[in-house]
Amino acid sequence: MVILELYQGEYQKDLVAFDSLEEGRAFVAQIPGYTLENEDGFEVESFNPVDLPDYIEIVYNGNIVPLSKWMFDPAEIVVIVWKEISNLSVKNDKVIEGATKVDAYVVNNDEVKSYVEAREANFCKAKAFLESKGYEVDRSFFGSEDGEAILFRRRGTEDWHFLCHLDPLFVEIEDVEGYVKEEIQSYS
Repeated sequence: MVILELYQGEYQKDLVAFDSLEEGRAFVAQIPGYTLENEDGFEVESFNPVDLPDYIEIVYNGNIVPLSKWMFDPAEIVVIVWKEISNLSVKNDKVIEGATKVDAYVVNNDEVKSYVEAREANFCKAKAFLESKGYEVDRSFFGSEDGEAILFRRRGTEDWHFLCHLDPLFVEIEDVEGYVKEEIQSYS
């Protein structure tokens, strides 16, 4: 299932939904001035609002969708964005299509479970290793642009040091103890 979003500067409008992209494109092809162009390998769909009449009704499967040139800024092109969304009314025995934001990073839905498990396992390994070497550990910066990070300091001291972000590169580390050992050497 896809949602048709009209995007123009700060204005964003989820207009309608379709079972398939093909059906959606059949609908938008009826909008006066609609274009589908290929820019650097990406398909870009848009229309110029000056091509719209004062009022138009676009009919699709008996549904009437009103549009007007007065809905849009005439100085800016309206970009058509297709957002895939899973229809939970349809029976399916698999993870839904799409992606999920985990902290500051987007992960394909079919990889979220393994990503989160590996992220947490690596954090636990790093924390255990640091604590065994006499350090306190803190998780900080959740929600920041670069995401959550591991901070550490020698027990009884004031200064915290940055170890790393809990990002996709951290998740892929196989020798967490070796990585942490190498990183903390610069602070010793």
